[in-house]
Amino acid sequence: MNRRLSFALAVVLLLLLVLAVPYCGHWWRIDQCLDAGCRWNDAQDIREYPAGSGP
Repeated sequence: MNRRLSFALAVVLLLLLVLAVPYCGHWWRIDQCLDAGCRWNDAQDIREYPAGSGP
């Protein structure tokens, strides 16, 4: 019984990680953009640079 419970918990943890990684990656890109002083355009899902600067 203990082995089955451990296996079930491992599967649930793996599933949570698989679902959370894409969301965290998107959030991380937005956070890096804002930290660099840029704006994040949610409608187009892109970084917008301030006038006079760019990549």
